[in-house]
Order: sequence, then structure tokens, then C-alpha cells
Amino acid sequence: MNLHLSRHPKAVVAAALLSLMLSACASRANGPAASPTGADAGAPVKGGNITVRLAQDPGSLDSVVNGNVGTTYLAHEVFEQLVTIDANYQPQPVLAESYKKGDDGLSYTFVLRKGLQFSDGTPLKASDAAASLNYWVKDGSYAASLKPVLKEITAPDDTTVEVKLKSPFDLVALMAASHGSFIRRAADIDAKGPTGIPNDKAVGTGPYKVKSWTQGEQIVLERNDKYKPPTGASSGYSGAKRQFLDTITYKVVADQDAVLNGLKTGILDVAEPSNPQYDQIKQDPDLKAAVQGGGTIQFVSLNHNSGSIFSKAEARDALNLVTDKQAIMASQGVPDLVSPSNGAFATSTNKAMYSEAGKAKWEQHDPEKAKQLFAQAGLRPDQTIRMITTDEFPQFKDALIVIQNDLKKIGIKSSIESYDFATLIGKKNNEPNGWDVLALMDDANPPVPAYTDNVKNLDNSGYPRDKLDPLLDTYNRAKTPEEQRTAIDAIQKFTSDNLPTITLYAAKGYVAYNPKVQGYNGWGMEFTDVWLRK
Repeated sequence: MNLHLSRHPKAVVAAALLSLMLSACASRANGPAASPTGADAGAPVKGGNITVRLAQDPGSLDSVVNGNVGTTYLAHEVFEQLVTIDANYQPQPVLAESYKKGDDGLSYTFVLRKGLQFSDGTPLKASDAAASLNYWVKDGSYAASLKPVLKEITAPDDTTVEVKLKSPFDLVALMAASHGSFIRRAADIDAKGPTGIPNDKAVGTGPYKVKSWTQGEQIVLERNDKYKPPTGASSGYSGAKRQFLDTITYKVVADQDAVLNGLKTGILDVAEPSNPQYDQIKQDPDLKAAVQGGGTIQFVSLNHNSGSIFSKAEARDALNLVTDKQAIMASQGVPDLVSPSNGAFATSTNKAMYSEAGKAKWEQHDPEKAKQLFAQAGLRPDQTIRMITTDEFPQFKDALIVIQNDLKKIGIKSSIESYDFATLIGKKNNEPNGWDVLALMDDANPPVPAYTDNVKNLDNSGYPRDKLDPLLDTYNRAKTPEEQRTAIDAIQKFTSDNLPTITLYAAKGYVAYNPKVQGYNGWGMEFTDVWLRK
């Protein structure tokens, strides 16, 4: 299962269901508007502090080994990447002045911008970047799909980083979307311990730096006077960024009621409340709410192993036909925060990865036909479809309850068992014939197809990778956006035909904030270009 940020589900939900707040400013292109055009009060002003809620203390800012969502929030203020994503999830250079892909697709060359420094005044060298990328590949789960094809990462001089591959791979897209590809000082990486790089080595080139850290209570960032922004319009994480705020205080508040009270009383300026609080916040004239375009794809994985009925294509098609996806979306209770997945492994906001090649099949709903197909697959009248999920996120079980009722209507028995996450994955991996349907989620903005749950980590479910791999190779060898688009459509159609998963819906996140926070539209939890109304 593909869980971004060390792939722990809490990280994914926070990073995508709650987080999808990846950076915001009035000039950022294509972000969702939190207020009408022109609603911001006057020109930006410098100074002041905003207080942002964290659900828990992140423990460290080492985003390679630490999956806590708070690590991602803060790391995007303190560190930068060679390339990052813009508001359309497209790669843009940041620390790199330029990059070039070799004609054979087996090499990438990155040239650093001149005059860059870490916040302590140490010059940034290509050797720092090479060490950071090697650390990302060696210890980070996000780069798992890159590791098999990587040959070497080197720094031939102080301004050049070279990456050589064994076979073509869309390296830039993966680097740009990965929170683990931040660039650090090589000496800090050498100082890493059992839990990663120590916090006193959290030194980056980003717009802010760590001022203080009170464990379990709060973290304060302050303006980095050594910061040298890239050029270009600010969009997503990319482009020129302005440091209007003196400080950003991240306060640890675990209780959701306390979050809402903190927003109402002004103790908190920005937070990600729970979904049930959405309508209350939306109706509050003293608060603003910004809904994200999509954060995760909620899905059920089907067991292709011989011990499951879903090893038969007829049974997989039957479950797709009987599942009422609209009813599952309605069961979530907040219409603004869900949208149809259309069978895709990305949302329509990710223009490079979204495909509607599976939409027609996703839209099918024919319970009677499903009943016939289950019979053709050999499902016995006394046979029970075994559905499993984790206790940690109720939306998974809510979806399975709808599916269970759908199956009951056509006379098919099913069971639902919930486990803690570790037990769930252990059952999936170690008991290949002990389950039929698994409910979880996937990142709705994958950088490459190989990173999706429709493609990755399903080998032990009997998924036909020997047929899929040539399609992935075609994507990796594509030289133009048009060729990539054709390859993505082919991959999406293949997954729709074979149904390693049935996507249920796209889940959206939202952020609530005080109207005095200006230049913020909720695209992300990054606060460059944000200022305080006086």
C-alpha cells in the first residue's frame, strides 16, 4: 500500500486529508480561492507572528525517516529542494537554476543557482545536494520506486549534481513531489542517529529557520535572513517567496474541540479542524474555510490470490457493479469534502497524472448483473466475503458497511474485521488467502504511476505485474508530455480492466483560519507570502 511520508496512514491522512494545504499566498496560481478577489486588506506588510495548530509534536524535522505530518509542514519552511511542485503539481526548479535530461533518458544534470547559503551562512555546494539525495534514496520509502533503477548520484563540481540511471525513469517528477528530497548540509546528514538527523542540525536554505523548540508544546520559526528566493511567480511550493512574518509559532493541540475553541478565541490563527466541524466553521462570520481540490483516493483493494474469490475477473467486476459509490460518498456526511474519483489514481487537479480512461467502468452500477457475475465466478451460497480494514480511520469502515449492505441486497454474505494498522498490513502480507477486500487510501497526487496503489506493493495480491511493467516502461521512456499522456491512459485502462483496486471517491481536506491572516488561500500549510492585517 502506498503511504506517502514514510507511508504510515496517519501521515497520509494528515498530509492529504487534512494537509493538502501545502502553501498559500494571494499571488499563487490556481489555488482554491478562500475569499473573493480583492478581499485582502491593502498591500502586504512586514512583521508579526501567526500561530498554527499541530496535532502532535513532530519529534524531528528529518522528513526522510519521519512520517509525522508536522515534519512536512515545518520542513517546507526550513528546507528547499532542487525542484518542487507548483500549484498544478508540475515540477519547477528551486535550488536548481536549471536541469537537463539526457537524450537516452539515463541521466539528469542539475545546475545550482549561484550564491545560495544555508541559514547559518554556510555556502550550499553540489556535494550537499548529492549527499541529501543519496540519503533520500537510501533511507526514504518515497524513493523506493527509484532505487532499483538508480546507478549513482554525484557532484562533479561545486555547482553540478549528476544522477545516472540503469533504465529511464521520471526522476524530476518524483523528486519534486517528495518531501524527503530536501537539501541539507552533508555534515548534518553524517551526524544522523537511530531516529534520523538531530534537531540541532535542522539547518536549511528555506525562508525560515528554527528559533526554539519546546518538546510537546510548541515550535517557533523565525525569518532566515540568508534566504535567497528563486525567480518567477509564486505558485504552490515554487517561485519567489516573500517573508512577511517575523515568526511562525506551531502550537501542539491534540483535542479537536480545543482546536475549534482556539480558532474562535484567536489563540490559533490557522488549523485543520475535523470534518464534522466544517459546517460550523463555514457558517462562522469570524472564520474562513478553504476547501482543497483533493487529497486522497479512498479505495478497496481486491485480493488476486488463488484463495480469494477475487482471483476471478468476474468477481472483481461484480464487486465494482454492486458497490454504490455515490452512497459511500454520502456516508461521509460533508458533501463539500468528497468528489467522484472516476476510477482514476489522481485527482483532476493533477493535470499530468489524471486520466478518465477508467471512468466508464467506475460509473457502472448494476446489482443484478453483479449477482450473475458472482455466480459465474463460483461464489457459493454459504461463502462469506471477508473484508478487512484499520480501526484508525472510521471512513474506511463506513465504506465497507455500505458495501456490506449492497452485497446483502443481492443475497451475498460478508464480514468486516478492523485491526490496528500494523496488524492489518501483517495480515495482508502474511496471510494472502485470509482476506478478500481491504479498505484504505492512496495519495491523490502521485508523482509517477509506479507510485500508486494501483501499481505498487500489490504483488502479494496476485496482481499481473508481468503485463503491467511494459506499460510502465513505456511511460518512463516517454520523451514528450503527449507520449506520457498516452502511456498514463494505457496504464489507467489496464488497472480499470484488472481492478487491483476499486476507487470509491476522492477525499478533500480543508483549512480554517482567522481573516486577519492575509495572502492565504489554503492551498497549503506554508506561510511565505502571508501577512497580518493591522
